[in-house]
Amino acid sequence: MTNTLATRKQSEAIRARMQQIRSELPYDVDMARQQVRQMTDWKYQFRQHPVAIMAAVAIAGYMLVPQSRKSSEVIVRNVDGSSTAETKAAKRGLLSGLVAAAATMAMKSGTSMLTQHLSQSFMRSASRPSTATEAHSPTPVDVHSTNEAFS
Repeated sequence: MTNTLATRKQSEAIRARMQQIRSELPYDVDMARQQVRQMTDWKYQFRQHPVAIMAAVAIAGYMLVPQSRKSSEVIVRNVDGSSTAETKAAKRGLLSGLVAAAATMAMKSGTSMLTQHLSQSFMRSASRPSTATEAHSPTPVDVHSTNEAFS
């Protein structure tokens, strides 16, 4: 391969671009790590989408909470040929109890976070002066300068 001016300029441009990529790479990696942390942080997601998350929690809670206990009917046949029907309440399993406890804790946490978010929003909006009062607020007058002007 011949070593011409065009190939030298092209190889220098490639080297310069490679050096630029090497210098930018640590910053890109740090930014990607930060974005991954944000995407997996449930508190950040709740601050960004409180209504959607509360709706999802409410739907999940409704789906997980059992409607009513179903009773099962057990037929017992005796030796003499007679049979009796007994009703027994269906037992809840360990897994359904754990899911119900986790759903209750999630609902309580979500509700407290929502109320905290709403109260902070209300406090922020109450602490900001409205634009109408800012436009008509009197400007302070320097008493010393006006008194000196008249003397």
